[in-house]
Amino acid sequence: MKASMNNKSEPWKRRLWIRQDYPDNYTDPEFINYVKKLRYRGKFAKPSPASAASVKQVRTDLVLFYNKLLKTSLVFIVFTFIYHYKIDPMPYAAAMTAFVLYLSWRSTTPHRVVLKSSLVITFAILTLSPVLKSLSKTTASNSIWTLAFWLTLAYVGSMSPNPKSQTSNLSTNLLLAIVTVLASRLDSSTQVFCFLFICIQLNLILPKLIVFNARLFAVVFSVIVFTFVILALGLSYAILAWSLACFYIFVLPQWFVYWQTYYRGYEASLSRVWESQKPILD
Repeated sequence: MKASMNNKSEPWKRRLWIRQDYPDNYTDPEFINYVKKLRYRGKFAKPSPASAASVKQVRTDLVLFYNKLLKTSLVFIVFTFIYHYKIDPMPYAAAMTAFVLYLSWRSTTPHRVVLKSSLVITFAILTLSPVLKSLSKTTASNSIWTLAFWLTLAYVGSMSPNPKSQTSNLSTNLLLAIVTVLASRLDSSTQVFCFLFICIQLNLILPKLIVFNARLFAVVFSVIVFTFVILALGLSYAILAWSLACFYIFVLPQWFVYWQTYYRGYEASLSRVWESQKPILD
C-alpha cells in the first residue's frame, strides 16, 4: 500500500542514476509512446541538406580504397606475366627505371631521398635474389598462393587511405613479404630481381613521385586491370568484376548514407531519451 502511494506521488522518471520505487522490469506507458514517436519520426525522416555532401565524401573514401586494391593487383598482374606467360621482365624493369630516374631529376629533395632509399633496397634485392629464388622451393604451390592471399589482405588493411600519408614500415614489410613469397615460384634470379624491382617501383616509388587525381587513377588503372582480366579469364569474369566495382563505388555510398539518415539517426535519438548524469558512487 505504501509503495502504491509512493508510485502515485512520485511518477516514473526517465533517469537511470536515481533509485525509484518501481521494479526493474517496469515499463511506463508514456515512455513506450515516446519511443514509438521516435521510430515514426525516423522512418519518415527527410534527408538533410548534408546528405549529398556525405554521399560525395563516402564515395571519395571508397574510391581511395578501391585505388589501393587496383595498385595491389598490379603485383599479381606482373607476376602472372612473368610466371605464366613467360614474358621477359628485363626490358620493362629497365624502362620503368629510366622513367623513375627522369621523374626524380625533376622532383624536389624529399623525393630524391626516397630514390636513394629505394636504391639501397635495390642493391639489397640484387644481392639476395639467388636466396629469394630458392626460398620455399620445397613448399607446395597451393600453400604459396594461400600465404600470398592472406599477406595481401594484411597489406591492403595496413595501408592508409590518404594518398599523401607516408608509407608505414608495416606496409613496406608486408609488400616485400608478398613479392618474396611469389618470387619463390620464378625460374631464375633475374626474374626474381626484376619482379621485386618492378613491384617496389609501382607501389612505393612512383606514388611518391606522381600524385594522381583519385578519379583519374581509378579510371586508368581500372582499364589496365580489367583488360588483364579479359585476357586471362574472359569477358564474363571481367563484366562480373566491373559490375561489382560499379556497385561498390556508386550504389554502396547511397545505401550507407541512407542508413545514416533513416536508421542510425533514429538509434542516436533513442539513445538520448535517457537523461545523462554523472554516476554517484557509494
